[in-house]
Amino acid sequence: MKKFLPTVVFCLLSVPVYAGEYFYDVSGMGNAFYGYSDYAGKYRTQHKHNHTPATAEIYTSAGYRFSEDMSVRLGMDLQASGGREVEDYNQGWWGENIYVTMLSPYGEINVGQVYNAAYQLAVGAPAVGSFRVNNSPVVDFIANPNWQRHSRTASFRTVNSTYLNTDADAPKISYVTPEFYQTKAAFSYTPDSYSQAGLINKHSRYDNRSSYAAGLYNHQEFGTFEVESSLGYAYNHKNSQEVSAGLSVYRKGWTLGGSYRKSFTTSGDYELNAAAGQPYYFDGYRRSQAFNVGLSYAFGPWTTGVSYFAADADKTDNKDKIVTWANKIAVHKYMSLYLAAAYAEYSGGRTEEENNRGYAFISGLEVEF
Repeated sequence: MKKFLPTVVFCLLSVPVYAGEYFYDVSGMGNAFYGYSDYAGKYRTQHKHNHTPATAEIYTSAGYRFSEDMSVRLGMDLQASGGREVEDYNQGWWGENIYVTMLSPYGEINVGQVYNAAYQLAVGAPAVGSFRVNNSPVVDFIANPNWQRHSRTASFRTVNSTYLNTDADAPKISYVTPEFYQTKAAFSYTPDSYSQAGLINKHSRYDNRSSYAAGLYNHQEFGTFEVESSLGYAYNHKNSQEVSAGLSVYRKGWTLGGSYRKSFTTSGDYELNAAAGQPYYFDGYRRSQAFNVGLSYAFGPWTTGVSYFAADADKTDNKDKIVTWANKIAVHKYMSLYLAAAYAEYSGGRTEEENNRGYAFISGLEVEF
């Protein structure tokens, strides 16, 4: 017995040496921007002209690789931000995402704080680095009253993305199939769809409801053209149902893409409501739609792109329009510079404070490692 136990321990510790290997990874990014915003006359007294948002993120993971196509990995991402108009991290100015990923010849399983299956497979208008078309950072410079998450206020009177992000990074389990004829499918289940990075207001009656999502992705090559497409569907119990579709075409540095999203309620869902202390139609995103389109070009260290995003809510005057021209120049493998200009118009509020429009001229620096 005295010899047996040390022998078992030795064998267990020796298995990884022959059966596989441990691995780990650390990466991150940080950026800081300065923007000057010029509003239309009646808005100038209500919104500041100078903005300096900044963000830092660290991505860490560690795991074990059993073979070339089978592994398990624990990931933890940390975020911190300041000067943002819409605080969309888990705890406001800072947050975390913890998740486990299991890869095998039979597909990929994710458990933890990840975005849903439809979001993960979605394609659409191209981004220029940190200048996304969906959940646009332009709102940090031209504040959107229709999208609010700051201090004790939370309101999404329209959807802020053509990707299905209602439940955002609420803890969930997802499965992605292996690729079959350039096609992948994915499915997600979220026990509680509320997340402070998502659209659901914690003061609503549907903040502790479950959510299901499914996505489909396809990639094809036609000569010198590469075409990506996606479809998505989500059922948010007692909240809403959503569908999405996206298409992206790439050729020799040029990328043209766009996507569409529709969110709607049925007779079994709760009605739109305004809780005490919340903005009018704070949950208008539940009956709304959005689309985006964009064109980008990458040549050497320079990437430039123009995009358009629009959203509106049914049976209301809530509307959003954002036009962005962004440029990213990689001056070093770890450092990039940004120059951008944008115009935004947000409407639908009952008072002047609930509407806004204007221009923004933005420069910034981003570091990656």
